[in-house]
Amino acid sequence: MLKKIFCIIVVLAALVGNASAAEVPIETYSSRVKCYVLTETFINRTQYRDNRAFSVDVKFVGAATLVNNYSFRENDGLIWLSVNGEEDGVANNDELAKRIWNFGLKYLGMDYEVRYD
Repeated sequence: MLKKIFCIIVVLAALVGNASAAEVPIETYSSRVKCYVLTETFINRTQYRDNRAFSVDVKFVGAATLVNNYSFRENDGLIWLSVNGEEDGVANNDELAKRIWNFGLKYLGMDYEVRYD
């Protein structure tokens, strides 16, 4: 009897653990390409409250499936983005990157206002 209860607990724990992983859709620039943020891959890299940073895997599904790692960091009001470790670029004018940035801030609980006076 104890063995059956233990097995049920292990199975339920595995199911609950898998339920926390999610692919959250993000609106993209194309109706033929779907974009999903893989929430289980979020890594909060923030060291100071006014210098928020994180990385996350983003899956693109179209004719093929592609997963890229997006790394964001904030510095003096600019949002910097690196995709798959490539050289940083400013993400402020990239609508998709801004959507992923804003979702990440909310998801990680870093959606507070940062002021540079």
